[in-house]
Amino acid sequence: MVSHLLFSILMAKNLSHAKPIMFITGQNGMLGQHITQELDQTYHIHGLTRKNTSTNNPSWNYRESLKELNIQAPDTVIHLAGAGIADKRWSQKYKQTIYDSRIQGTKWLVDEIMLFDHKPKTFLCASAIGYYGHRPSESLDEESAKGNNFVAKIAEHWEAATKPLKSTDIRLINLRFGMILSKNGGALKDMLLPFKLGLGGRLGDGQQQYSWISIDDVIQVLDFLIKNPECQGVYNLTSPNSVTNAQFTQTLAKILKRPAFMHMPAFMVRLIFGEVADELLLADAQVLPKRLLAGGYQFKHTELDQALQCIIKG
Repeated sequence: MVSHLLFSILMAKNLSHAKPIMFITGQNGMLGQHITQELDQTYHIHGLTRKNTSTNNPSWNYRESLKELNIQAPDTVIHLAGAGIADKRWSQKYKQTIYDSRIQGTKWLVDEIMLFDHKPKTFLCASAIGYYGHRPSESLDEESAKGNNFVAKIAEHWEAATKPLKSTDIRLINLRFGMILSKNGGALKDMLLPFKLGLGGRLGDGQQQYSWISIDDVIQVLDFLIKNPECQGVYNLTSPNSVTNAQFTQTLAKILKRPAFMHMPAFMVRLIFGEVADELLLADAQVLPKRLLAGGYQFKHTELDQALQCIIKG
């Protein structure tokens, strides 16, 4: 009886680890939740929890998770954690929190992994197309130069914090996310209520390019990158077809069947949002997913109206 029980426990443990094991930070965020929901059939997803440390100097239960799962290393780590960049008006203190939560958090996780002889096969780290800064009238890809504003500095140092992994056999992938479209979080969620109330409108002159990607494509891209061992380095996660702010406004209003004439001039955007206005809302960057397309990835949503219909009505 006892031997049968022990056998059952061992079998259950083996079955639970039959799928590749994925560690993820930031699991409770919008993207982390989608990854957990959509990829749980393919991966054994284990969310790393932040220890009782400050947001400016975070650490996670990486080694405790290895012991808990009785493994030497996860197959994959996806590092997403960081203070919300547009959650509030920026003060110098909050800008430091935004910076430290990403750079110091990434340094800690990288250093922790480097302590172990057995390491993950793949490490994917969030970054952002803010790396390119404000670049009107340019088409940008992964080989384009970095920008020189605050969000560009964050992305540059965020990616630099992962560089020690390049001296190992770990496959390192830096994910430069564009505007992720989901009704459950991010910019689109914030837009839905005012647009439904007929209070939507363009920001500034509306000519700034928005490089977007649907949440469905984000999940598929992550799975694609993990499963294709030749994929490594920097990838832009954006649709092949960016739109202007004015086009985005018109498309969203049309799908919601609401007017969108509450345009906000640039000076008003700056007055209300402070630095966030020029760094994010009025920033112009047409960012192309050159490496994804060259690698054979086929987008589910290439056009904004198609993506929004699926996200909002689906």
